[in-house]
Amino acid sequence: MYLFKDLMDYIRDLVANRKLIQKFSINDFKSRYAGSFLGIMWAFIQPTVNIAVYWFVFGVGLKSPPTNGVPFILYLITGIIVWFFFSESFVNGTNCFREYSYLVKKVTFNIKILPTVKIISSLYTHIFFIGFAIVMLLIYNHSLSLHFIQILYYLLCLMVLLTGLTWITASLQPFFTDILQFINVGMQVLFWGTPIVVPVETYPENLLWIMKLNPLYYIVQGYREAFFGTGWFWEHPVMTAYFWGFSFVLLLIGIAVYRKLRPHFADVL
Repeated sequence: MYLFKDLMDYIRDLVANRKLIQKFSINDFKSRYAGSFLGIMWAFIQPTVNIAVYWFVFGVGLKSPPTNGVPFILYLITGIIVWFFFSESFVNGTNCFREYSYLVKKVTFNIKILPTVKIISSLYTHIFFIGFAIVMLLIYNHSLSLHFIQILYYLLCLMVLLTGLTWITASLQPFFTDILQFINVGMQVLFWGTPIVVPVETYPENLLWIMKLNPLYYIVQGYREAFFGTGWFWEHPVMTAYFWGFSFVLLLIGIAVYRKLRPHFADVL
């Protein structure tokens, strides 16, 4: 029962500290690129180059055909922007307690909000790339429909998933510093296990159910439904129930791990 109480306390903390979270996230975003010549431009340059490389290899080199009438470049962008946000938030969120160790040692500071600060910090770049995807759709004469409003729902899904994950990994990182190395290796597998570059239709039917166990599958496909106006999230009741069940369990595990390890953070950081 105390896990549910901690979850409700966390939600109240987010509301009570919303201005502090916003301030911290902006400072975090700026400081990440402080000292470099191009500054925060690097937050947009690197993902754009990655998009160009994947498009050249798969779209030009391998001549990937349109998927359900959608040009490959649009299929790629609407999926990979989810991955950019997820991977950046996951890695940075995992390292947040070590990065802000001076705050962890302050008894009065509520460090439970630090993973959320990292997620919001990555959100600013993500919003830019959502706008970039919209521009690309308009260039290719794909207008947005009312379905696009559910991008807010899928963005919420992504942030809830990241919150559960980063609570677990951020709480473990002070005691197990190699966790980031394992995450980086796992991310390579997860990238190709998510329909970002390769269309779902090309996977064998008997393997598709395994891919659907990946919660990012639900979000990536949801983003595409929002952008291309091909469906609503409530049209997938089983996948929706699975995603929220999976995410809720992650949150409870994250709370339990944080609650268990929090008293020892100051000793190892």
